[in-house]
Amino acid sequence: MTIHSGTRRLISPLLAAALALLAVVAVSGTAQASAYRYWSYWQGSTGTWVAAMTGPGDYSVVDRDVQGWRFGITADLPSVPPDNSPDFATLCPQLAADTPPAGAVRVAVVVDAGFVADAPSGQVPPADSISCVTVPEGASGNQALAAAVSVTDEQGLVCSIGGYPQGECTSEVADADAAAAAQAAKQESANPATPGASQTSAATESAGNPLGAWAPVAGIAAVAALVVATVAVVRSRRRPESE
Repeated sequence: MTIHSGTRRLISPLLAAALALLAVVAVSGTAQASAYRYWSYWQGSTGTWVAAMTGPGDYSVVDRDVQGWRFGITADLPSVPPDNSPDFATLCPQLAADTPPAGAVRVAVVVDAGFVADAPSGQVPPADSISCVTVPEGASGNQALAAAVSVTDEQGLVCSIGGYPQGECTSEVADADAAAAAQAAKQESANPATPGASQTSAATESAGNPLGAWAPVAGIAAVAALVVATVAVVRSRRRPESE
């Protein structure tokens, strides 16, 4: 799926409007917040995980970048990052020791499938993984993820990474179930991936066409899309009450 430049320019104002509207709904106290189970998108190039507030298609990775994805149940903005610390040299020691080819950048992609308590019924989260990829300069967060692992998406939402989860895409979770999952998760231990265990290098394109076939895969970030989806759900539920 290709996201045209005009569409990308609309994402930031759309997200800002959605956040503002969500804040109004939150402080009004008249609507009950809903939780969602989804993949949240994180950036760690500074050495600290930060929940991304822009889509991975709008973010251009830099050399020695660290990109993170965490699956879980979230009622508000994401607050639980991947288990591994976002240090490129620790995550990808072999790639860190190499010199990137001309026109390419090195990226660590951390995928954390979260706790058993957050998993859909009947499914078990796979082990966390670290992929160390080399992508062309100017590649997006989407492209780095696609170079690291298989991805499925639906209308711009990242549905599954590495085949997990199956049969759902950003599903709404009842507040009681979300609370129970949060309580159960407190009893689970973190299970970070072993740094250096997964090393993947993607070939770069020629300097004349640095992006080549690196078409965006996942679309809008799960974070931004979730905010918009949450607002839509809340508004649709409140409308009949006011009519």
